[in-house]
Amino acid sequence: MGIIKARDVTFEYIQRDEEGNVEGIITAVDNVSLDIQKGDFIAILGHNGSGKSTFAKHINALLTPTEGTLWVDGMDTSDEDKVLNVRQTAGMVFQNPDNQIVCTLVDEEVGFGPENIGVPTKDIWTRVEDSLKAVGMYQYRNASPNKLSGGQKQRVAIAGIVAMKPKCIILDEPTAMLDPLGRQDILKVITELNKKEGVTIVLITHYMEEVIHADKVFVMDKGKVVMEGKPRDIFSQVEQLKELRLDVPQVTELAYELRKSGLDIPQGILTREELIKALVGGV
Repeated sequence: MGIIKARDVTFEYIQRDEEGNVEGIITAVDNVSLDIQKGDFIAILGHNGSGKSTFAKHINALLTPTEGTLWVDGMDTSDEDKVLNVRQTAGMVFQNPDNQIVCTLVDEEVGFGPENIGVPTKDIWTRVEDSLKAVGMYQYRNASPNKLSGGQKQRVAIAGIVAMKPKCIILDEPTAMLDPLGRQDILKVITELNKKEGVTIVLITHYMEEVIHADKVFVMDKGKVVMEGKPRDIFSQVEQLKELRLDVPQVTELAYELRKSGLDIPQGILTREELIKALVGGV
């Protein structure tokens, strides 16, 4: 069943100079139509300025289409009466966790969202405990968020969204400010939320390694969806991705170069294990 449905979504904004004079109209999202099924793990890729983050903000009703329609769980995001319901259904985690953290203790931070939507107090603390355990941060419940590492802060931000029990979580470049270990941790957390809790995940990223386990990948360029398919299908098209100024996972790149030099190995290798198997003739 579809949880997110976009039909001909276009978003334009006016560009102004430093004096406030109109310079022109920018089309940030250009006639995008796509469907995301309940329980899917979706990745949206694209170079900076491709429109991926702008589109993501439409799912959470932070922006509404200039033209076209976007529905979240059957609700039109342009319907002002539905905005709160849309945001409870589709929670959003941003690139910088400091922009989302407002409380002085971790457990208060995670309880802030549920309290705002009127969850009874006894239920709030159950949600806080469950959410912190889900992201591996329960032992830090009495800590100050300001004393945590970037990766830990991001996990707390995710717990704060999880505590509101959304059906879908949109993560807008959540690992961009983290080191490789922090990135791994966050990816593990969101993968488990998807597999164990059935939460629909929409991951906006430019790190190719983060999308190899996604159910489906959409690639955006200049506001349009230019490629879509399973990760293996997308990463089999190395030249097209390079034309879009995108990388491919290192192991995929290596396999591609080996294939180009004459080795008989499959296209779209995604992991080291697959490459090793292919090289020893196991595929």
